[in-house]
Amino acid sequence: MKKKRFLTLFGSEELEYGENTQLIKMTGMIPFKIHKKYGYKSSIVFHKTEEKFTYHKNAVKGLKLILLPKEGKIFKLDKALLKFLFKHAKSIDILHRLHYSLQTLVYVIIYKILNPKGIAYVTIDNDLSTLKSFPKSLLLKHPKNFIRNFIVYNIIEPIFLKLVDIMSSETTQGTEILKNLYKKYKDKFYYQPCGIDEYFIKENKIEIKSFEEKENIILTVSRIGIPQKYHEMLLRALEKIDLKDWKVVMVGKLVSEDPEEFSREFFYYNPHLRDKVNFSKNFTKFFEEFLSKNPHLRDKIIITGHIEDRKTLYDLYNRSKIFVMTSIFESFGIVMVEAGYFKNYLLTTNVTSANDITLNGTVGDVVEIGDVDAFAQKLQFAIDHPEYIKEKGEKFRQHVLNNFLWDNIVDRLQNQIERILKERTFK
Repeated sequence: MKKKRFLTLFGSEELEYGENTQLIKMTGMIPFKIHKKYGYKSSIVFHKTEEKFTYHKNAVKGLKLILLPKEGKIFKLDKALLKFLFKHAKSIDILHRLHYSLQTLVYVIIYKILNPKGIAYVTIDNDLSTLKSFPKSLLLKHPKNFIRNFIVYNIIEPIFLKLVDIMSSETTQGTEILKNLYKKYKDKFYYQPCGIDEYFIKENKIEIKSFEEKENIILTVSRIGIPQKYHEMLLRALEKIDLKDWKVVMVGKLVSEDPEEFSREFFYYNPHLRDKVNFSKNFTKFFEEFLSKNPHLRDKIIITGHIEDRKTLYDLYNRSKIFVMTSIFESFGIVMVEAGYFKNYLLTTNVTSANDITLNGTVGDVVEIGDVDAFAQKLQFAIDHPEYIKEKGEKFRQHVLNNFLWDNIVDRLQNQIERILKERTFK
């Protein structure tokens, strides 16, 4: 029997050119796991860049990496992706796209016209906070181009919704929001979280440390300094607490982005956070000034830079006792699940996925976005009460084992694919 071809077509307006780490996140894990468990011939399409791709040779071995040249754009659509789609659409059994964007809608429409029997699958992976200001569509409304808006909302999106087969949201809250938003097509939406690859951990014989074997480390993992992660909140909270003999380890490349454009758009969609979130103009400078004002913390805060090796990163999760996240939005936040697998106590802001990941606050603690005082109080309590974080960490790990392992999560997608195929046989 011929193997079905599953292809992830990557490339968005926000992140056009894939990174190696995308291969071990949702982007790569979905095609990889459906290949490993169900025998699909899985591929992922990225652009050729200076980025060195390595994970497809080890961590996701068996996932074929296709690199396309950069050829520019036409009407904001990637020329290389369009050429690839026109050439190969008929040979792709399941086309997978990430992000509910105008580009995704157009690529799916083209695919379904060229291959009506194919299955088009979209992982939403969007920040749903934009719906607060424009509750009619996940697609952002252009503030001035009314002709574009008319075409998108009255022609392109309706055609897409009719043609697309499956759409998954990473949170239960998001799934319900989308089903209510697109009531006519609610059966096309289903809940599918992100997860952790336990197979990799077992294959590399990584033993989970007990609480007593762990170190007094507060860990955070992301690109350090980007506005979305809002690390200013963490530093401002650290000013208010007594770390005692604890250290803070920040894993990720240190980035200093001008937040002006980002903050303008963010506050447009989230005006209620304008008084709570205060971005620095330059995070590197902000961090240096923070250490100058708080010299006692200079040896307490460590920025490691990006850690490419997964075993090294997992070792840090394994040694840490507390994991913190101060993001102002997340479509999911896979690092929280990774921390939970290694029995970390979790303290996070109330991003969309927080309720699912903390089981409504029973296996971790959640504070309002931008609430520095509440964050500091929770963090100080965690430091002062080891039995509390030990218990939370153990419950968190069990929650992850029950709900966030990729080997089980991919069953949800396979069930949807089988449902579509079964429905078609009865038509």
